[in-house]
Amino acid sequence: MRAPAWAKLLALATLSIIVVCLPDRWLPAAAIPAAALIAMTGARPAGLYRMLLPALPIIFILSSLQALLQWDAMQAASSAFRMALLYISGTAVSVTTGDSELAETIEKALSPLDRLTGWRAGKDVSTMVALALAFIPMVGEEYRSIRMAQEARGIRYGGALKKIKGIQAVAVPLLYSLSRRADDIAMAMEARCYGMDVHKNRDSPINTGEDKH
Repeated sequence: MRAPAWAKLLALATLSIIVVCLPDRWLPAAAIPAAALIAMTGARPAGLYRMLLPALPIIFILSSLQALLQWDAMQAASSAFRMALLYISGTAVSVTTGDSELAETIEKALSPLDRLTGWRAGKDVSTMVALALAFIPMVGEEYRSIRMAQEARGIRYGGALKKIKGIQAVAVPLLYSLSRRADDIAMAMEARCYGMDVHKNRDSPINTGEDKH
């Protein structure tokens, strides 16, 4: 029996704090609570590995940039390990929890804050989480389609050097495609007046048809 959504989210938040705060010399020990979280969710390791593959080019690029900026290869390697652990753990929670269940759990957890402050933090955070989860399968889909297109153009991935060139050939169009999808979603939410208080604008000239000039 799988753990409820609130327990998985609490475990994921705890693991995230551990992974971010652990010193580099103790970082390999973070794999133990990550494995415990995966076991608690009931996710299959083989499926998580396949879902990690599309994210590896992005992790590689970010860690490489860090190595170039800080001139510290070990620090870049530890950052890549942290990102990979967080990605796998978050994926394990997302694939074993329905989007609506996850968003509802987050909204309920933040509902006391909404009542105290009058904000819509619960609704906004749950929406952001739902959108982030929706992007996970998009990454895999775009990665596969871009890789097939690059292979059709003659790019091969055999050998260490060719794999690095293949990552470069896939990473740039992948980042561009995901950015374009994010812009499309943002424009669609803005067109549907997400986050606007409709009740405050009922007496505006646009809603009443009156000219108040």
